[in-house]
Amino acid sequence: MKLLAFAIPLLVAATAHAQAPGDVTPTAYGPGAGPSAVEPCAYASEAIPVMANRWAVGLSVGSLSIAPKDTPDNKTEFAIGQLSLRYRATYHLEVELALGGGQEKLQDGTQGDREVNTGVIGLRYRFAAERRWNWWLGAGLGGISVTQVGATDQQRKDAQRGLGSFAIGLEHRWTQFALQAELRGFAVDPPHQDYQPPTAMPVEQGGNVMQPPPDKSPSTSQEQTGGMFTVGASYYF
Repeated sequence: MKLLAFAIPLLVAATAHAQAPGDVTPTAYGPGAGPSAVEPCAYASEAIPVMANRWAVGLSVGSLSIAPKDTPDNKTEFAIGQLSLRYRATYHLEVELALGGGQEKLQDGTQGDREVNTGVIGLRYRFAAERRWNWWLGAGLGGISVTQVGATDQQRKDAQRGLGSFAIGLEHRWTQFALQAELRGFAVDPPHQDYQPPTAMPVEQGGNVMQPPPDKSPSTSQEQTGGMFTVGASYYF
C-alpha cells in the first residue's frame, strides 16, 4: 500500500507534465478535425484558379493527313504548325480560334510542292478544369485549302473548302504555362462547283508533246476525311 501511495503522485505528475498547456501531441488531422476537414485544404493547395486567367495563346506543331473519303489509303501528309487563341467563357467551356499551315511531307522525308492552310473556330469542354492534369473534348467548323506552294491569296480562297472537326486533348498545366497534346479528326466538304484547279500545260520533249500526268491533289477530290496530331504549349493571361 505504501508503494501504491508513493506511485500514484508520480504518475499524476508525469501525466500533468506530458499534457502541459501549449504542448499538444500532433495528430494526423489536428485537434477536433477529421478526414473531411483536411481534404478540401489539400485539394485547394493543388487547385488552379482557372477563372483568374481566362485568355490563352497556344503554339503547336505536328502532322496533318487528308485523303478522299472513298480511298483513304490515297492520303497526303503535311508537316503543320498551329497558332490558337482561346477564351474561357465558363468554368468548363472555352471558345477557340485556331489557324494552321504547313508544307507537304513525302514518304522519303523530303518536302513536296503543295501546302495546306486551315482555320477553325470551335468550343472546348474541359474536364477536371482546376487540376494540373486535365483533358477536353472539342468541336468546330472552319475551312481548309490545299494549293501549290507559293499560291496567291486568291488561289487559296478559290481552293478553300468547308470542314467540321472533332478533337480530344490532354494538358498538364502550371499556373499560367501549360503543355498539351491534341488529336483532331475532320471531314471536308466537296469543292465549290465554280472552282477548277489549275491545269498543267503540255510540255514538248524531243519533238513529242508530252501530256502532263493527272492531278492527284486532294483538293480535286470530292468528300474527304483527315486527321491531325499536334503537341505544343500554352500561356494563360
